[in-house]
Amino acid sequence: MKSSLLSLIGCLFVVWGGPSFTVAFSHGARFLSPSATVSSKLHDVNLNVLGKSTDGKQRFRLRIAPTTVGCDVAIKYNKQKPRIRRRRGVAFAGVGIFFCVLLASNAAIAKTAATTVSTAKAAAPVMLPPTHKIVLACLLPTLLGFYKSEYGVSYGYGTAMAASSYLILESISQSAGLPLGLSFASTEPDAILTSFATTVNSLRTLLPGSLPAFHAFALFFYGTRLNLFLLYRELCLPRFRAMRERIEDRAKKQGSRWKRTPFLLSCTFLYFCMVCPVLVTTKVCEGMSMTGAVGLGGGLASFLEYSLRLSMIFTLSGYLLGAVGDLNKTIGKMLKGEDTLITGGIFRFFRHPNYTGEVIGWTSSCLAAFLAVALKAVTNANGNRGLQLWRSMAGLLSFSVMGAVGISFVLGTATAGLEFRQHEKYGDTDEYKQWMKKSWVGFKLGKQKNDEGGNGTQEKEE
Repeated sequence: MKSSLLSLIGCLFVVWGGPSFTVAFSHGARFLSPSATVSSKLHDVNLNVLGKSTDGKQRFRLRIAPTTVGCDVAIKYNKQKPRIRRRRGVAFAGVGIFFCVLLASNAAIAKTAATTVSTAKAAAPVMLPPTHKIVLACLLPTLLGFYKSEYGVSYGYGTAMAASSYLILESISQSAGLPLGLSFASTEPDAILTSFATTVNSLRTLLPGSLPAFHAFALFFYGTRLNLFLLYRELCLPRFRAMRERIEDRAKKQGSRWKRTPFLLSCTFLYFCMVCPVLVTTKVCEGMSMTGAVGLGGGLASFLEYSLRLSMIFTLSGYLLGAVGDLNKTIGKMLKGEDTLITGGIFRFFRHPNYTGEVIGWTSSCLAAFLAVALKAVTNANGNRGLQLWRSMAGLLSFSVMGAVGISFVLGTATAGLEFRQHEKYGDTDEYKQWMKKSWVGFKLGKQKNDEGGNGTQEKEE
């Protein structure tokens, strides 16, 4: 019966923005949405389109419980002009009825194609980068603090997050047969654009199908976006260059640059702790996707799975909130002047959206690590093995908590400092008083006076 299920005779796939190709089942199946589970008489089957490989073949993964078989599908285009039309999912029951999968997008564009199926391969497990590489990815950017004190907590911070999460994301993509393709070996524009397009296509396929990849990408997005914003601010806004030099002057008065070593090492440790939740989800959530229906009526395991995916969404949403806040304030001050109090847009609801967004993002990331371990432990039939899992992950989970608590403390005190400065500058205006009543301050720790040289993060929003 299994060989009957594996014999392919006809099933139409439509790839998002790409060509369609046909694969067949001789077994009955229901017409479902992309990446959904197909219920047959014997097995649960999941077909997940992985995208193009370097040899031009279309790759997809065929999941048959309890094993996973990967297949390569070679694309051969017909000579005639392809038809382009919208497709809608319709369910047909019975043996011999075609199973069609649509990748959800703005529109499904299909080209008629015929395909042949080649040899099957077992899916490769994720090989995480060694711990020392993650530590170095956090340490090396932080050493910029020896050059400029503020760089250790600005560019060092963003680069550490982007570099360490990229190492993890690359490992996940390679195990899925979707190398990211980022290569700058050639300086030719065409080669760089091709490399970038390959990476985008791989991510577009990988992120919905891999929860660990989604988690790693969220941190990569945060670090990259932060660095670009900091670079723009330094190149285009003279007052931030002046602020950087004031911070550097204060640091020089405290003595030799080598005296910054303990502080920079503590920053490195904090950055490593903030990446640890991604290591946890990658270790225990291999094969889990961000898509797929999960009901709350399926017991504790279903609830944990639902909560885990929700925490992933909150993680990325928090980072996006911070990005929107920075963009909102930058455009507002550009149009109205540097001394303008920005109370419109996202600031109508959040007084400090980038600090608030970061706290939400980092807290959700840490929570995701605990939910991932809990889900794995609950779904493990052997209670002792579930307990062993908690013990084996105790170190990474402890670091995850340290990272979330540490960065939340930094952001909370930064919020208090910015509150103080805004009150000193705008406190007598009616606009400020009305804004204080209607907006949410976010997560604030204590009352703090202006401390420009204390922390680069504190000056990020001002």
